[in-house]
Amino acid sequence: MSYVDLFRTRIALLQAFLVANKYDGILISRIDNFAMATGGMRNWVWTAGEHGANSLFVTKGGDAYYIGNTIEQGRVMDEELAGLECGVRSFLWFDDSAASVVKKEFGGKIVSDDGSLGENVNGKLTMLRALLTPAELEKYRVLGKLAAESMLATLDSIEAGMSEADIAARLVAEGSKRRCQVPVFLVAADERITKYRHPIPTQAAMLDGPLKERVVRGYVMVVGCFLREGLVVSMTRFKRVGEIPLFVPDAYNRICAVDAAMQEATQPGATLGDVFGVCQRAYKEFGFPENEWHNHHQGGATGYAGRTSKGSPGEKFLILDDAWRKKVYEVSGIAAEFGMAFAWNPSAVGVKSEDTFILTANGRTEIVSATPTLPQVDLAKTMGRATDVVKAGIV
Repeated sequence: MSYVDLFRTRIALLQAFLVANKYDGILISRIDNFAMATGGMRNWVWTAGEHGANSLFVTKGGDAYYIGNTIEQGRVMDEELAGLECGVRSFLWFDDSAASVVKKEFGGKIVSDDGSLGENVNGKLTMLRALLTPAELEKYRVLGKLAAESMLATLDSIEAGMSEADIAARLVAEGSKRRCQVPVFLVAADERITKYRHPIPTQAAMLDGPLKERVVRGYVMVVGCFLREGLVVSMTRFKRVGEIPLFVPDAYNRICAVDAAMQEATQPGATLGDVFGVCQRAYKEFGFPENEWHNHHQGGATGYAGRTSKGSPGEKFLILDDAWRKKVYEVSGIAAEFGMAFAWNPSAVGVKSEDTFILTANGRTEIVSATPTLPQVDLAKTMGRATDVVKAGIV
């Protein structure tokens, strides 16, 4: 599939969404949705926010338009939307806005993904951010390899006495070397692993403050989300550099077993709520407090967002909803098939398990963030049965 065909398929998905919901057009401004709508193109300048510097407008007839100021127009049309069937509606940076331009030039029931025009439908786009063509699943294989290489290089560099901030800097640098953004980089050393589920690496204050930089004495947790062409691979790994708490090795094996059970349950036709039920039972089965899942979200579907939809009790998000394949064909004549990607991340005191895997249209799973050169957990022993899931152990 060429990038042109991918763009047409993504636009057809949006067209199907508009027709199904009786909307006449949608203005897309968020960075994640712009990538989703275009097959991975970029509309960001400032990376610390959710909204891009220009927008895309799509009609229910399948027409697409660049909507933005003349600052961004040249680069976006030359480097992001070049060769694609996309019109242009631009304005001077001080003179107008994307929403007002669309309102002036297009009629009907128009919605947006940021509330700037009509109904804010960002929440309704969850499934579209998760549906992935075979070409996008192949991108995931490439991205997973780059993420794993970045993580392995970082782990290899860690020594006793190294600061969390320096480990984070290395992770981001290794990702950047491989042309990945690293929007999430969490690092915790020793007791900080037991205290925090989202441990931003410690940094000394520039002038005065209570926070001091922590260094690794026993073991360290490194978490990274690697972003390229809108897609995200999430993974967590641990490295031991000294003495670690006696409970950690066994607890780590057991939390990997929870992860494995969730991956096994991620099957076409199930819901994220179904998988979450397996998660709740697995915590108890493998010796964790029954309500351990209260302390952190457990992950979910990924794709054009770190998590397009999180698993939770009763969550109705359908895994590989085939209805969208049929809807795309009805509105565009494009015969597309879709898979999905997932990243579960069960955790407990001092331990966590996280990888990203893809689920193809025929129901086959494949971990894309695998690190087979690291020690592997004996999941068959921990789970008391055979499993096809593979999990990396503590280095």
